[in-house]
Amino acid sequence: MEDLWALFYEGIKSEQNVNFVELAPFREQLANFLLVKMPAAFAGCRGQVFSLDGTVSEMCDLVIYDRLKTPQLRAGKQEIIPAETTGAVVQTLEVLTAGLLVEEAHQIRSVRQLRKMTKKGYTGGLELMNEHPYTLGLIVARTSELTLDEIASVLADEQSTWPLAERISGVFVLDVGLVVYQTSATGEVRYFPSEESTLGPVAAGADTLAFLFLYLSSYLNSIEIIAPNLMPLLPLRPEPESL
Repeated sequence: MEDLWALFYEGIKSEQNVNFVELAPFREQLANFLLVKMPAAFAGCRGQVFSLDGTVSEMCDLVIYDRLKTPQLRAGKQEIIPAETTGAVVQTLEVLTAGLLVEEAHQIRSVRQLRKMTKKGYTGGLELMNEHPYTLGLIVARTSELTLDEIASVLADEQSTWPLAERISGVFVLDVGLVVYQTSATGEVRYFPSEESTLGPVAAGADTLAFLFLYLSSYLNSIEIIAPNLMPLLPLRPEPESL
């Protein structure tokens, strides 16, 4: 798995070719990535930042993309956007402690329980309210008083009694690595935990900010797309006249 991560990292480094650490403060980099780079890379439309009460806030860490055009579905000549909402909840911290880890886990849990709204611009402004569970919840810290193993232990204790849909997806520490859910059989990193997934640490490479961006982009690029029922959206066609 380490070789695979290395290949992905080299791909990101060659495509972006930017020293993110020296460009801007850490939080600004994440905001720029989530609001500008990610929607552009994955054709995300109307990406917005929301606060916990549902109002728009530029300083909030919650980013929800109304839709991603991957894949594009078509009914006749009219483009149909998949109904599922995609999003990422990113809580940023300067220094991670055990207390803050639990506190942020509670915050992310409340965000993941929020309803998500999708605006389908190509279908007459139809709005869909959807309690879709596939929302990434990630804690990002510049430094940490805990090791990756300690983070995994605290997180496992904190989330042991919570439903899968309400657990946070992982913790990232700059220059250290990730603590995420992995499948027990293959060690594959999961953005959303399944029943057999276990928490495990993944040491990061030389440029751990690029590593974080890879994790976020892999999440946004591997969301299950469930096609909506297209029939009600199609105009009724008259029966052809008989000759």
